[in-house]
Formats: sequence, structure tokens, C-alpha cells
Amino acid sequence: MGLIRKTLSVGTLGLVSFRSKKEKLRRAERSQRAAETSLLGEHQARIAAEARITAAEKRVKRASADAAHAGKRLQQSKRRSRRHRRGETMGEVLSGVEPLVRSGVETARSAGTDAAERSRKAGRRARKAAKRSLARAKVAASSAKEAAAPRAERIATRAGEVIDHLTPDS
Repeated sequence: MGLIRKTLSVGTLGLVSFRSKKEKLRRAERSQRAAETSLLGEHQARIAAEARITAAEKRVKRASADAAHAGKRLQQSKRRSRRHRRGETMGEVLSGVEPLVRSGVETARSAGTDAAERSRKAGRRARKAAKRSLARAKVAASSAKEAAAPRAERIATRAGEVIDHLTPDS
């Protein structure tokens, strides 16, 4: 793209800009699209994380309900004097299972929290990148416009001179 412009830029040690206005604008738009895509990905990650959190909370609720039900059954079995031995055995089993259920609940909660935090961080990074990209694009476009204005004025002046020179005086 613009091999003559790039050669001229190197040959004049930077007096002629290396990238044209169109090229700067294309690059800025490309980076803006990338930032928007990143932001969309962050949004989708956040939605997925929230879905995982909801599922983890349901598992927690179900495990808590199961633990409460098991505790209730344990109390009922302790009340029955005939089955005292069986109640003790059941109590031992349930007391062994309870720490496993609690650890599973804590693991699910921490996984959901971690996923939500990661999605928030990714969203912040994507927003910052989009803002930076937009700012760079605006600066590049305005500098290209300012750089092109004097040259356009010179060309218009020169064109006026040529037209004056070519038109016969009457």
C-alpha cells in the first residue's frame, strides 16, 4: 500500500508522512473493531459466568436441603429406641458425608465468584482498549486532516494559476 509514499517518506527523512490519511483511518477503524469484538467477548464471558454462578447456587441450595433432610432423618432415627443402633450408624455415615457436602458447596461458591471477577477484569480491559483505540483514531484523523489542508490549498492555488494562464485574455 502506497509504495511510492513510503519510499518518498524514507527518502525525505520523514517530511512526507509514511502513512496516508486513508491508511491511518483504516488502521484506526480496524483497532476499533477489534476492541468492540473484545468487549462483546467479555460480555458473553460475563453472561456465561453468571450462568455458572446460578447453577452453583442451585447446587448449594440442593446440597443444603439434602443436608437438612438428612439431619431430620437422623433426629427421627435417634428418637426411636428400637433402632438405636441403626441410628448411631446412620449418624456416623451422615457426619462423614457432611464435610464433603460443605466442601463441595464452598468450591462451587468460590468458582462462581472467581469467574465473575475474571469477567469484570476482562470487561474493564476491553473498555480501556476501546477508548484508547478511539482516541488514537481521532488524533490520527485530525492530524491527517491538518496535514492535508495546506497541500490542498497549494494545489487549489496552483490550479487557479494554471486556469488563469490557459484562459485567453479578451
